Amino acid sequence: MSSERASEEIKSRLDILDVIGGHVRLTRAGREWKGLCPFHTEHTASFYVNPEKQLWNCHGCHEGGDIFHFVELIDHTDFRGALEELAKRAGVDLSQDRPLNPAELRRRKQREALLHLNQLAVDFYHHVLLKSPAGEQGRSFLDARGVTEADRERFKLGYAPLGSTPDNLVRFLGQRQGEAADIAASGLARNERGRLTDFFRQRVVIPIRDEQGRTVGFGGRAIGDGTPKYLNTRTTSLFEKSHVLFGLDLAREAIHKEHRAVVMEGYFDVVGAHRAGVGNAVSTSGTALTEAQVRLLRRFSDEVILCFDGDPAGQHAAGVAVGLVAQAGMNCRLLTIPEGQDPDDLARGDQVRLRKLVEDAPPAWESLVDQALGDASPRSGGQGQEALRRAMRVLGRIPEASIRALYAERVGRRLGVDAARILRDVEQGGKGQAPPARGEGLSKSPGGEIAMGASAHLLGMLWHSPQLIAEVRDRYQVRRDDFLDPQQGDLYEAMAEVAPERLSPADLSPELRVRLEELPRGGFPELDEDAGSARRQRSLGDYVKRIRIETLENQAATLRQRLGELSHHRDGEGPQLAAELDRKQRQIGALRGSGGMEA
Repeated sequence: MSSERASEEIKSRLDILDVIGGHVRLTRAGREWKGLCPFHTEHTASFYVNPEKQLWNCHGCHEGGDIFHFVELIDHTDFRGALEELAKRAGVDLSQDRPLNPAELRRRKQREALLHLNQLAVDFYHHVLLKSPAGEQGRSFLDARGVTEADRERFKLGYAPLGSTPDNLVRFLGQRQGEAADIAASGLARNERGRLTDFFRQRVVIPIRDEQGRTVGFGGRAIGDGTPKYLNTRTTSLFEKSHVLFGLDLAREAIHKEHRAVVMEGYFDVVGAHRAGVGNAVSTSGTALTEAQVRLLRRFSDEVILCFDGDPAGQHAAGVAVGLVAQAGMNCRLLTIPEGQDPDDLARGDQVRLRKLVEDAPPAWESLVDQALGDASPRSGGQGQEALRRAMRVLGRIPEASIRALYAERVGRRLGVDAARILRDVEQGGKGQAPPARGEGLSKSPGGEIAMGASAHLLGMLWHSPQLIAEVRDRYQVRRDDFLDPQQGDLYEAMAEVAPERLSPADLSPELRVRLEELPRGGFPELDEDAGSARRQRSLGDYVKRIRIETLENQAATLRQRLGELSHHRDGEGPQLAAELDRKQRQIGALRGSGGMEA
């Protein structure tokens, strides 16, 4: 069967509402269905699905297409990957379809090999924990933490023994036809003086699965005084810890049913929460909550409950996460665990209380405002002034003007201050210094070298190293419209079409050839770093933020000019222009405040 015939057969068997509805909460809008777009951050639904035409379209990011293009974007795969995934779902046989090209075949074979090795590792570690004398330390550790046999089976927990040799798992995988190159690429082993040795030793091992239940990486908890206390699989082609959420495959049904997700800090917090009946709990892999993880959650829910430790570090992490969730247009609640405890403690000692804390979690902004105010009152004097300053910092982070006004009233009542004055001070809080001139702060690359502008420098890097294009396109979601200069956007699009091959100037129009020749051809110190290095990742993120800020500032300037041409801001399209300007300014503020950028 040809790919064309197979795709038509798949479309005839699958309903686009069923395919997309597994990732996006859809509600009827006349003859169409709508929801929040999973491919960009928005507060108002602009993503529409037409079941009659079996097509979807987003009016915000301008993506659109059929079920195949949707799966390509949502699963970060190519057409072939989407075809195979949907063929399984539709029960269509692709055995007689066209052969894969060499690049597709290599990617597919390695992905299948790594997934297979990860599953073998799950089986190995799980068997050691349950049945091997070498797993006794792991069993004792889990017994002491109240982890039941049902927990161990549900989460497929395992144990990596110390062993008499450092390559227990490596030899096990080799005996099952595991290739040395694949074992190394999987992150299950490290190379020590030319010899592959186990990455995890003397650790309880926690498999980390994607939302479809495929094991993509592992977390390891040290036994005794081992360091570090927690160790994750390094970044691989399957695993990027900032993009996955532990427990999501088990929690997604409960999240979808309850319309909310509970985000915790640790693996064992989630294990305990599920045991306690909080089946919609997930956690990060020992990192702060990221924008990519929030986007992942938004595919299944419209509300997040943050449940972090009660210590200062946990509360700081929760405060940062609130902003990310709010910027994604989701409701956010904040569950404060008593200091000195964590959710796992409550799951072991008082499951009813844990469930009640989850159920009664207050709105996040309310909680943060109340924390900022403390015990302050109109009679608190200097302490009241400091509490007001803390509360104003919280108010300044609230993206929605109406909600900001609501909590300004709360602050005003507590401190005896007029809410309108509080709001005015909050809105003027970032205006104490003149904004930088256009382009100021964008003239230097993160490495310090003078560049031709962020967009030109990024395009120069991509032309020099086209293998980076997939990361820029998939991880950072860079699109043509992100570039202020339309011809630079066209040049980026042309590069992306042939990636990972290098774009040939002969394939470009004369105008784009000129733009290509204008790009810097060297001076990229970040490219000397390893692919997964923090500096390289930070540099790419910085350039993406810079070009987006440049584009947003240009759009905001245009909106201000149009508003200035009106006789009054309330006339005609004035309110819409003002609302759009406010949105652009909030987007700029969010980008500037997200860290890792000189601006």
